[in-house]
Amino acid sequence: MTSEEKKERIEISGEEHRSFLAQAEELEKTRKALEDAKKQAEESADRLLRAYADFDNAKKRLAREKEEFLRFANEKLMRELLPILDNFDRALIHAEPGLEDSSASLKDGIVLMRKQFADFLNRHGVKRVETVGKKFDPNLHEAIGHVESAEHPDETVLDEVEAGYTLEGRLLRPAKVRISQEKQ
Repeated sequence: MTSEEKKERIEISGEEHRSFLAQAEELEKTRKALEDAKKQAEESADRLLRAYADFDNAKKRLAREKEEFLRFANEKLMRELLPILDNFDRALIHAEPGLEDSSASLKDGIVLMRKQFADFLNRHGVKRVETVGKKFDPNLHEAIGHVESAEHPDETVLDEVEAGYTLEGRLLRPAKVRISQEKQ
């Protein structure tokens, strides 16, 4: 090899060397970026697993709380019904044969219980549907009969057979009524 060829080779080798160094630097940066991305991916996967576990635990806890709520949702309602039951017991004691004024005491006890029960329902948003003398409303009343009447306008409620009730404005049970019908 001549000295000229050696010089050329050295010059080429220098350029190649700089090129290889640049490529090596670029590869090192890429390797570092890849390691950082891998570390972030592992941390994200770990956070995701923890979040999923927390979500699953919260879901189970909510299911348990819902079940417990449903079991005890009527506790207050039942507690308020107990005095009414007590009054039924008292009325039955007064209805025993051989006691003086048992029928009057029984009637008084039943009247008291009815008032107490109606007050209880009222406190919980249950209202009685007004019927007698009102115009028939198929949304609130169920007609179970017609009565011919010249004294009342057609489809006026004359008689209530069974009371109807609403709960916070929503119909629980329609009132069963007899309505007027013009005489033919």
